[in-house]
Amino acid sequence: MLRTYILFLGLVLFIICFFPTTPPFSFPSGSFVTIPEGAGLYTLAESLKQDRVIRSSFWFRVVAIVLGGERDMKAGRYLMSRPQNVFVIAWRVFHGDYDIETVRLTIPEGFTVKKISALFDERFTFFDHADFVTRAPEGFLFPDTYFIPVTATASSTIKLLVDNFTRKIFPTISDIEFSGKTLKEIITMASLLEAEAKTKEEREKASDILWKRLKLGMPLQVDSETGTYEFVGLPENPINNPGLVSIEAALHPTATPYLYFLTGNDGNMHYAKTFNEHKENIVKYLSP
Repeated sequence: MLRTYILFLGLVLFIICFFPTTPPFSFPSGSFVTIPEGAGLYTLAESLKQDRVIRSSFWFRVVAIVLGGERDMKAGRYLMSRPQNVFVIAWRVFHGDYDIETVRLTIPEGFTVKKISALFDERFTFFDHADFVTRAPEGFLFPDTYFIPVTATASSTIKLLVDNFTRKIFPTISDIEFSGKTLKEIITMASLLEAEAKTKEEREKASDILWKRLKLGMPLQVDSETGTYEFVGLPENPINNPGLVSIEAALHPTATPYLYFLTGNDGNMHYAKTFNEHKENIVKYLSP
């Protein structure tokens, strides 16, 4: 009798504690579930319950909080190929495990938003190029190698690249604050260096020259941005998406006595202290 009572009590406890964590009988196997950008934890849990992906919104929230809270949830389209319990679903959402084919995509340093958009070919059937070009912040999409699901949207891709930028730039935040310049100013300068110079050393020297020209009220006059010949100051926005080498060069220029530089037909950078010396370099290194 006691044994029967214990078994019954155990069954009741199982139903109360564990049954809500099991997948619903009507789990939508083989279908996609979309987690929108910026969805709050409570809203998401209720939505997953309504879509019959989870049985208990409470248990999803509990597991989600243990994993890191709503800030770490990854938006996108998730394939529900087979029934999975609430622990697995929460883990997938917090690790971006879409259970979908991914494409290895490398974004080179110095690519513009338009060039990045062009990397997304017909495999990305949900990617809206016009939306991406309109909304993506030039300069703040970190060039790197990504594994991107074929169901990626413009919105999810922007978040992926900007989040990576935030992670990569974080170690330099104190240096940026110490420099007395804004993050946007540093990234804009870095984008010019990315376009103008090839090596780390060249970028550090060019950084010193360009910052000095700004301080002296001189036009930057860089070939990659024609507006810098007409106006004094940095461009209004970054002109491309620079890598860490250029960002570091913008932050830590190498002191030089020069005010001018150019890249010659020989592929090397040549420097000058005065405008007359610079004109001589133009004749010497850029003449046909």
